[in-house]
Amino acid sequence: MIPAAARADLRRWASDGTPYIVGGTIVASLGSYLFQIIGARALADVGGPAAFDPVSALLTVHFLVFTVLLLPVEQFEIRRVTLDRTGGAAAVAWVIAAGALGATGFTYFTRDHFFDGNAWYALIGFVTVAGNALMALARGRLAGVRRFRAYGLVSGVVATVRVLLAIAFLQWAATGPNVGWALALAPFVVLAWLPFRRVGEPGRPRQSEGAGRFLTGFVLASAASQVLLLLAPMAVGILADEPGLMSVVFVTFQLFRLPIVMTQNLMARLLPPFTSMAAAGRDDLLRRWAVRFAGAAAVLAPLAAAGGGWLGPPVVRLLFGAEFRPTWEVAALAATGAVLAAISLLAGQVLVARGRTMLLAASWVLAFAVAVAALFLPLGEAGARVCWSFVLGEAAALAAILAFTLRRTAAAAQ
Repeated sequence: MIPAAARADLRRWASDGTPYIVGGTIVASLGSYLFQIIGARALADVGGPAAFDPVSALLTVHFLVFTVLLLPVEQFEIRRVTLDRTGGAAAVAWVIAAGALGATGFTYFTRDHFFDGNAWYALIGFVTVAGNALMALARGRLAGVRRFRAYGLVSGVVATVRVLLAIAFLQWAATGPNVGWALALAPFVVLAWLPFRRVGEPGRPRQSEGAGRFLTGFVLASAASQVLLLLAPMAVGILADEPGLMSVVFVTFQLFRLPIVMTQNLMARLLPPFTSMAAAGRDDLLRRWAVRFAGAAAVLAPLAAAGGGWLGPPVVRLLFGAEFRPTWEVAALAATGAVLAAISLLAGQVLVARGRTMLLAASWVLAFAVAVAALFLPLGEAGARVCWSFVLGEAAALAAILAFTLRRTAAAAQ
């Protein structure tokens, strides 16, 4: 039996554009896989599998810059617009500039090692960050004014345009830079939604919103969470000299990343109402949501373990080949950790709504420390030990986030 409050939330979300966010996220996830498949196959036909290596490196740079730097920018913009505040432009500009210069510098100075000696990838890296920064600000604006339908459409359409550009550019010439340009140019389609048009009453005085502390905490939290996610395959290579084991763990984690990818877009749906609740002092409602997240973890984590352990090995074998098939334990733990990570990201929106991103950062730094410490526990062979480390780290992150959230609400209630 679903509680009446939860049913009311579901009815409201069904009519306010939330289904578009879910649908757009699914299309974006499938489009990302399709983009990589099209690019990899086209380049492999003319230059072998190694021809896709520069694009793989570019995609890695793009992913890290977006999740660590640009996603916090999007979240800041959502909160700022929701509160109808000004300010923060300088701090946002510094974060975007750091991402653009970092991506450009890395691609240029490592061009001989990762990018086939082609300096064009440095320009592509710069444009990629610029386009995604524009998309992050635009999506933040759309979510802040609760244009959730437009937010979902942007996510799906950008991914679709990226695939179409890749097909068109590869028809012209099957080269790595052409695949890169498809990645870089697609986000600019967000301008079709006119996301930066003026909203609110012109001339009305508005409070300024400081961005420095908010972005610092969020960037630290994002970096720690991403390192925790990327730790498993790397740690396997450190702990065990077993050929192929690192790749087994890597592809298994890739398979179960969908909950995390979907969560990154759903955060935009939760942050506006959470921010309004926090601004209105409705800690009782935020506490109720924290309890919901704890309940979701208690229910979904065991289901993920059972489903991942049962379905994970055959699915990995079907998609990647028998040599990549993980053990049931590795698959079960990877699925469990991914679900806990997704719920942690959603629960963290309560702290983001309050502007307490330093507490969010502390939660993820603690999680990283727990994961590293768990690597030294006798939890089985290298692959299983690393996956246990991942699960324990994600569980620690969720526990810390919920503790900070409930402590804050308890303090406010006194």
